[in-house]
Amino acid sequence: MRFRGKTQCPACQGCRCRKSRWYSSDEKRRNPENRPYRCLDCSHRFMMPRESSSGSRWFLAGAVAILIAVLATLIVVLLPTGNELPSMDPQDREALDDPVLKLAAENGDPTAQYRLGKALFQDPMRTTKTSAQAVGWLKAAAEGGDVDAMIYYGRLLYTGVGVLQNFTQASQWIRTAALRGSSEGMLEMGRLHRDGIGVSKDFVKAYVWFNRAAAARNLDAVGEREAIGRSLTSEQLSEAQRQSSQPEREDNDSRGRTPWSSLDTGRMQS
Repeated sequence: MRFRGKTQCPACQGCRCRKSRWYSSDEKRRNPENRPYRCLDCSHRFMMPRESSSGSRWFLAGAVAILIAVLATLIVVLLPTGNELPSMDPQDREALDDPVLKLAAENGDPTAQYRLGKALFQDPMRTTKTSAQAVGWLKAAAEGGDVDAMIYYGRLLYTGVGVLQNFTQASQWIRTAALRGSSEGMLEMGRLHRDGIGVSKDFVKAYVWFNRAAAARNLDAVGEREAIGRSLTSEQLSEAQRQSSQPEREDNDSRGRTPWSSLDTGRMQS
């Protein structure tokens, strides 16, 4: 299963979440009771408790109900001072409070714009005004050439979170990121072609993009490639593998060079 219906992203409150891989054995060791998930709406990665049996869930629900009742009786005494903020990624919290980063963003640094926009968008205390500011920074960073911002902004356009939904613009931003070497962009392009969102529904093209992403060491793309490959005929599979190393280009770039144009032994060349 790709989604867990009751898993909710703490950043955007979306429910389109999938299990994510562990970044390291140390991260897994430090989270014995949790496992990582990634939101497909805003790409936020977070930890949630592992799935348990029905009995355990009922026991946990009862314990939570009792805890809520106890807390309700103490709410007046335990009111927060107003200085505490909800949990947030430390790097994003640091970005919000970094005047140097904000100055760099205001001076047109795409990387700083992306970090600031992402932090604003994931801030649990965000308002309508700060959400609009976040989208503005993300768009500016994407237009400035930051590929991570292109993917983040493209996903917002895809889901319609914080911006008007626009599948065509979403696919254009994600494709640009993919053409500039982002394995995550290549993965998303495969999904867009598989589902026919903003681009033609084409299983051969979907395989092509999944294949490129897997060659760029995106582990999520490996399973996606194998799944779509089972729906292709042997002729289609051969054609998809042939196209995988063929050059493509951005609409405004006549060079026709792409990171996978010279693939050899499955490694992306710099």
